[in-house]
Amino acid sequence: MHYTLTDGREVPIEIRRRKGTRHLRLSIGHHNQLVLSVPWRCSDREALKFAEKQRAWIEQQISKTPPSRTIRDWLNAHPRISASGDVFQVSVQTVVNRKRADYTFAAGGSELIFRLPESLEDPEASLLQLVRSFAKDALGCRVPYHAKRLGLEYSKLSVRDQSSRWGSCSSSRGISLNWRLVLLEPELQDYVILHELAHLTEMNHSKRFWTLLDRYDSQRGAHEHRLDVITAAIMRVGRST
Repeated sequence: MHYTLTDGREVPIEIRRRKGTRHLRLSIGHHNQLVLSVPWRCSDREALKFAEKQRAWIEQQISKTPPSRTIRDWLNAHPRISASGDVFQVSVQTVVNRKRADYTFAAGGSELIFRLPESLEDPEASLLQLVRSFAKDALGCRVPYHAKRLGLEYSKLSVRDQSSRWGSCSSSRGISLNWRLVLLEPELQDYVILHELAHLTEMNHSKRFWTLLDRYDSQRGAHEHRLDVITAAIMRVGRST
């Protein structure tokens, strides 16, 4: 199902029916699709009629929404990845007679190389999986570093493909982070990690939480602002093949 814009472009529509929902809501998803959240018994026809009434809003939002991008496209334009508080220059190499994808460091440790076998059927999917694997390794080192420095303990760490959140902390003290954190500058990556670590002490966004986070990150305000500016674009990386 698609929605046709005034200029003739077609935008995918995703209808999400939810029990208990009383109102129709419209948003732009991270695959740049229209997301219609509607009551359980709402018909497609009624949902599309609602969307048509919001045409002006849809046209405006689509015009300023960053495009979805493959990880290769992003790394070609921004050949950098952050880990361990440092920035590494990135290159992607296709290697003949290689059996599996992996990554290695070169140039004295300042360059990160993602190596893909020439025989891969879907090199884009393999590169995405490789970057996500690197992110799991990198964040699996960075979180313990900050936790130990701050005298904090968490139960487990998971690195996932969240649709819109950078991270979360559960009541069981488990921390979950978005793999796209490695695409951020080191200080912004650390800010997100410190934010979730602060939730180990304050499971809310109370004044006490923000006071604690200010102690963990003296540049919290600046980092929040920079993160707000770039989140929409980076959350769309790896959602197009």
